[in-house]
Amino acid sequence: MKYAKTQKIRKKFRNLKNMQDKIINHLVARHILYPAILPCLLDVNVASRKGLGTSEGIRLYKNFHRICKVKYNTYYVLKCDISKFFASINHDILKEKLGKKIKDNDALKIVFDIIDVEENGLSIGAMTSQILAIFYLNDMDHFIKEKLKIKYYIRYQDDFLLFHPSKKYLKYCLKELEKFLDKEKLKLNKKTRIYKSTNNFIFLGRKTNGDYAKYRDVKRRINKRIYLYKTGQIEFSSLLNSIICYKNLCKKGSNY
Repeated sequence: MKYAKTQKIRKKFRNLKNMQDKIINHLVARHILYPAILPCLLDVNVASRKGLGTSEGIRLYKNFHRICKVKYNTYYVLKCDISKFFASINHDILKEKLGKKIKDNDALKIVFDIIDVEENGLSIGAMTSQILAIFYLNDMDHFIKEKLKIKYYIRYQDDFLLFHPSKKYLKYCLKELEKFLDKEKLKLNKKTRIYKSTNNFIFLGRKTNGDYAKYRDVKRRINKRIYLYKTGQIEFSSLLNSIICYKNLCKKGSNY
C-alpha cells in the first residue's frame, strides 16, 4: 500500500509539473514569440497561426492551380518536404535568428532555456515549438519569393509547393533550395519532386481535386496524434486543434 501511495503522489507531482510547463510554454509563445515573430512572417506560410492553418493552405493550393491553368495551361509544381524537420532544427542557427527579432535579453534567455530542453531539434506539439518551427524557415520563404521570384508559393511547416510554367526553372530552384537549406543544416527528403500540372499529387493530405487521399490515412494520422497526447509528447490543445482541422477539411471534401 505504501508503494502504491508513493507512486500515486509521484504521478500527481509529474502531472502538476507538466501542467506548469504547459502554462509557461503558452505564456512565452503568446507574450514573447508571437509579438516578435508574427509581423515578419509571410501569409503564404500558413501553419500555426490564427486565421490560417490547413484550410487556408488548401484554399491557396486550389486557387494557385486554377490561376496557373488559366495563365499557362501547362505548368509544373515543385513539391518539397524536409527530412526530419523538427528533429533537425539547429539550436545555434535558431538562436541567432531570434536574437535579431527579440531585443529583451531576459525574454531571449527564457526562450533559449526552452529551446535547450531538447538536446537536438525541437519537441513536437508544444506551442513554442510550433511558432519557432514556422519561423526557422522564414528566411527561406523570403528567398523563394524575392530571390527566386516564385509568385505562386505555399508552405505548411516543412511541406511546401512552388508553381511555375517552366520545368527547367524549377529544377534550377531545386538546386538553389538545396544549397540554401544546407546552410540551415536541413535536407530535402525523397518525397521532393517536380510534378506536371496534369499529375495528381497530395498536399496537406489532399489530392489536387480536393479529396483526401485515403480515409485510413486520416484515421492513422488522428490515432498518431492521440498516441502522442497519451504519451505526453503533445498538449491536449494540440490534439484538439488537429481533430478540428481534420473534421473541417473532411467536410469540404466530396468523400466526407
